[in-house]
Amino acid sequence: MGAGGDLDGWRLMIPAPYDVLWTAAVVLLVALTVGALLVWARRRESASNALVHLALILVVPVLGPAAYLAGAALDRRAAGRAAARTPRPGRG
Repeated sequence: MGAGGDLDGWRLMIPAPYDVLWTAAVVLLVALTVGALLVWARRRESASNALVHLALILVVPVLGPAAYLAGAALDRRAAGRAAARTPRPGRG
């Protein structure tokens, strides 16, 4: 075996581009799902709403967690605006 055999061994250690892409996609999907589950666990909802949201997160792979996180962000923004409009006791 000459220098060509050594070079072939290195090529085997470099993953194909589609392997890297699939791995990155799976890591992002898992991160998105875990993030949505963490937000879901911290929110206070009725049991029926919580189960529907959990099913949405787990059953619909990409759109479920993304939609849940977007909805939670909108709810949080709306709550912040409502709190800013509400006068505080002792002030006003």
